Amino acid sequence: MCLGRESVDQPQPCALAEGVFSALPMPCVLWPSSGGRAVMVNAAFRREFGISTGRAGPGWLKNHLTPTDAPDEFIFRDSHAAPRRYRVTRELLDIPPVALQAVFLMPLGEEPMPVEAEPPTLASLPPGVSLTRRESQVLDGIMRGKLNKVIASELKISPKTVELHRSNLMAKLRVHNVIELARVVLDTPVAEPEPAIPS
Repeated sequence: MCLGRESVDQPQPCALAEGVFSALPMPCVLWPSSGGRAVMVNAAFRREFGISTGRAGPGWLKNHLTPTDAPDEFIFRDSHAAPRRYRVTRELLDIPPVALQAVFLMPLGEEPMPVEAEPPTLASLPPGVSLTRRESQVLDGIMRGKLNKVIASELKISPKTVELHRSNLMAKLRVHNVIELARVVLDTPVAEPEPAIPS
């Protein structure tokens, strides 16, 4: 990303910026303030949108983000995924010898779902394993034999995000494929509720 590096002997402030932006959990993209294509997209951006530096930039954002009535809120629209909402912030970064435009996309949470709308769970977990709400939803989709794109459409997230949750599930349950995942879930006995103690 460091454009116009004069010498390898001198400190490079943009190397620090590069490290910071690549580690951010929210998607971000950088390009020269003079315009043109992106010089960097972080891993969160690649996961969320499935594109790399060569295709990202101001034109791509303009074509895929539609403003809403709320300030700084946009809807991402793409033919390959369900629409998603983001709060978009922009910053001008003056990192000599170049000025960069940084755009950060903070995913906005979904409206809370009523408890009765949740489908019954098919999965039970080994003791000591805890999942986020979204991981549980993805696991239920997997256990029902649904494809990633179907799970993504139902949960209104991107297929890449489903893949990320799937990877996290595999790591938490210490398995390497869907067959092992199903075996761990199905072989775990469902905990019986403890009887109430009369007072």
